[in-house]
Amino acid sequence: MDEKKVNVLKQSIDVALTGNVNVVIVSNLTYDKQLQTDILTHLKAGCFIISEEAQSREIPRSLELVAQFAFETKFLLLLRRAISNVDLTVMKLDENNFSWVEQVKDWLMKHGKSGRKLLLLSQAKRSSGIIGFFRCLRLEENGSSVRVMLVSEEVSLTDTSLKDQMQKGLAVNVLHKGIWGSYRHLKLTETETREDTKESEITTLTHSQHAYVNTLVRGDLSSLQWIQSQIFNTFSRGNGIDKELCTVYYAPLNFRDIMLATGKLPPDALPGNLADQDCVLGLEFAGRDSVGRRVIGIVEACGMATSIAADKGFLWDVPNEWSLEEASTVPIVYSTAYYALIVRGKLRKGESVLIHAGSGGVGMAAIAISLNMGCKVFTTVGTQSKKSFLLRTFDKLDSSMIGNSRDTSFEWMVLDHTAGKGVDVVLNSLAGEQLQSSVRCLADGGRFLEIGKVDLSNNSALGMAFFLKNTTFHGILLDALFQVSLDNPEKAEVSRLMQEGIRSGEVRPLPVTVFQNTQLEEAFRYMATGKHIGKVVLKIRQEEPEKIVEPRQEFVSAISKTYMDPGKSYIIVGGLGGFGLELADWLVTRGATKLVLTSRSGVTNGFQELSLRRWRARSIEVLISTTECTSQSGAKKIIASANQLGPVGGIYNLAGVLRDGLFNELSKESFEEVSAAKVRGSYWLDMCSRAACPQLDHFVGFSSVSCGRGNAGQTNYGYANSGLERICENRHDEGFPAESKI
Repeated sequence: MDEKKVNVLKQSIDVALTGNVNVVIVSNLTYDKQLQTDILTHLKAGCFIISEEAQSREIPRSLELVAQFAFETKFLLLLRRAISNVDLTVMKLDENNFSWVEQVKDWLMKHGKSGRKLLLLSQAKRSSGIIGFFRCLRLEENGSSVRVMLVSEEVSLTDTSLKDQMQKGLAVNVLHKGIWGSYRHLKLTETETREDTKESEITTLTHSQHAYVNTLVRGDLSSLQWIQSQIFNTFSRGNGIDKELCTVYYAPLNFRDIMLATGKLPPDALPGNLADQDCVLGLEFAGRDSVGRRVIGIVEACGMATSIAADKGFLWDVPNEWSLEEASTVPIVYSTAYYALIVRGKLRKGESVLIHAGSGGVGMAAIAISLNMGCKVFTTVGTQSKKSFLLRTFDKLDSSMIGNSRDTSFEWMVLDHTAGKGVDVVLNSLAGEQLQSSVRCLADGGRFLEIGKVDLSNNSALGMAFFLKNTTFHGILLDALFQVSLDNPEKAEVSRLMQEGIRSGEVRPLPVTVFQNTQLEEAFRYMATGKHIGKVVLKIRQEEPEKIVEPRQEFVSAISKTYMDPGKSYIIVGGLGGFGLELADWLVTRGATKLVLTSRSGVTNGFQELSLRRWRARSIEVLISTTECTSQSGAKKIIASANQLGPVGGIYNLAGVLRDGLFNELSKESFEEVSAAKVRGSYWLDMCSRAACPQLDHFVGFSSVSCGRGNAGQTNYGYANSGLERICENRHDEGFPAESKI
């Protein structure tokens, strides 16, 4: 009731109904005879009554029942004063052609202002667009004199129920499965929804076995949410023999995840094509592989999930004496430390090394490796408690060689202990002024290993004078190893070092802070404070006592998301238009790999060519068809072409023609032209796909608000879109997939 005035009146009925009243709301009208008399005495023609009734009773003859809604303990009745002797002209429409257009125009010209009513009766319920036509016509001159009735072909026009319904004088009358009603746009209601006020949208929740974590609004940790995953489709594609489907039990957080979620690190700063992916959070996991063995691993992205397709080259067995919770603290920190110190930094026995953030995961792993090699270790921490923790954990550490990471005083500590020479290796994760101080801590011929992301992504200046000391600078991006070939020596070396470290005991679990899978925001905010020691981990599921066991099915509450089957093909009618190209790109991001785009004119501009090149560069098969779907033969040909790529999984009709104008200026030819692509095309795609597309998941027609709400000057367009909606409705009623989108 937006912008409508609602008055609650305490005065008598006769006073209350003297104004401009459209609806009267009462209780138990059928029971209260006096109330009936008072209302009927003063109720104006055309007004409605809504009555809440405790039980079903006989409706007074002076009133007509328009609609009834039954609830658990009450009824709501929509009533109006009975109308007699309605001056009504009934015009039956033949929707096989548009000859009726001139007949309706002629009637409106002659009788539109006479007070008489015109009822347009259609029996073409399968594809009739009369409802959309009516809603647009009502907004034009004399349109208020028109009524509409839509029934199926099986209904006899001599049926008394039709005559009774006509006498009610209602604007819209639709007979569906023996019940009279109307079409209305209502707000979607779901059993479970999550409303994101920042994006003003309702997202449906589902219980999903496969889901991942992401922010709905980048930079807003309160929008962290589980989202349904397409892992089952991704893995079914194979992606080569180097992938292993793993069930995640524990998913650790890393600072890259914090920076991405808080918006401090843009996705396009990540290596490869990760910026194009929906999920980039999570670099490691502990869980079970496809045969139930306990494993740990690192992944390029999307490790913060219930299941992942893991790189076999970065999977390691978990020792029997470790729990999966303990094991989850190991993969990234030790892989990063080995990759930085050994593979890139070439750290040798007896050298000196400065390791920043020593109480963090990578810091502790690097300290353990360096001390085990007999190196002289300097480190920094942010608090005295973290310093005490390191001294308890590593008895070989010297208290005087642990500095403060919150300022630059560590520079003097290092230079003092090394007689001004500096250290051979710096493992840096600090930014800004602390990074510059760290550079000055490097000895001649030293190696600077940068694992931080802030200065790299901000393109911070370093200064060429840095290299006058014969030093080298290394950007350490462990995730970049996923972009190299399987036989890359650095990738193989990291995997070998991890395996040997686990076997020898050099790799040891770190202290851990565990959050449940429902505590996403709490976990991210806790790690963002930097107060933790060791690792922060999300517990996805409970570990079984058996060392080898097939994981049982478990579900999380996640936002429902639509994905495409990479083995199926998808048809987009009108696929080379601006909307069509955007839809095609969206289908690709959701897993589609085979597209058929139809267009009468084919590829005609550079943007279309660019889009095709981009998709084909990603191994997406794209077929361009100039065949029209407005005939049976055309629809069959398009579907047959798509089936050659793969079973048709989706048909999307975006075709549309505009021939706007007030109804009295439009010809039947304009109706035929506008309706051809929307109605006739959808009809033949519907008919032909029923037998030819047994694996069809999506049949989607794109409609318009003009047929639902009405828009003056678009009666033909309203008709076409409404006909499309009836086709989708009919498919749905007969058990076939169908949706109409506005």
